[in-house]
Amino acid sequence: KWPDLCVLHIDSHTDCHPVDPADPYNAATQFSHVALEQRISPSASYHVGIRGTTYRAGVLGHTRALGYNVITMRDYMRRGEADVLAELHDAMKGRPVYLSWDMDSFDPSVAPGVCTPTWGGFTAREGLQLLRGLAGLNIVAVDINTVSPPHDVMGMAAHLAAQVALDCMFLLPRHS
Repeated sequence: KWPDLCVLHIDSHTDCHPVDPADPYNAATQFSHVALEQRISPSASYHVGIRGTTYRAGVLGHTRALGYNVITMRDYMRRGEADVLAELHDAMKGRPVYLSWDMDSFDPSVAPGVCTPTWGGFTAREGLQLLRGLAGLNIVAVDINTVSPPHDVMGMAAHLAAQVALDCMFLLPRHS
């Protein structure tokens, strides 16, 4: 339905591990599959906020070898929000965008109830500003994932995920 679809994946992990034939489909391989199956355009797709450890060596290299662009959290903080948003808008302009927002992109201090909490993430303000800065992109689909209610403290991650969902709904009709 969406030729030239690109992915904007905001996460602490790329979820782009090499596919293991013994366990081909898991939460660490979905972005490998969509690239290998040519369902998206990796060269126009981004993984932003990456900082987490992996259980396998070479994941960033594999992600880049599939053609994805990777902006680590270190790069994001060094470059700044405006510079990163300008690059995303330039690369994705006029293309349909699938936005995948993993709640562990936020720091555990603001979103403790996630499946893989990873320190050094976005504050609530930083993450929401990044999200709101995507206005103007042709976002055609969104997922918000990895809230873990049993691990959530006072519903912090759930409430922040609800705000992310609301902001995403505002983004959907705002493409140029």
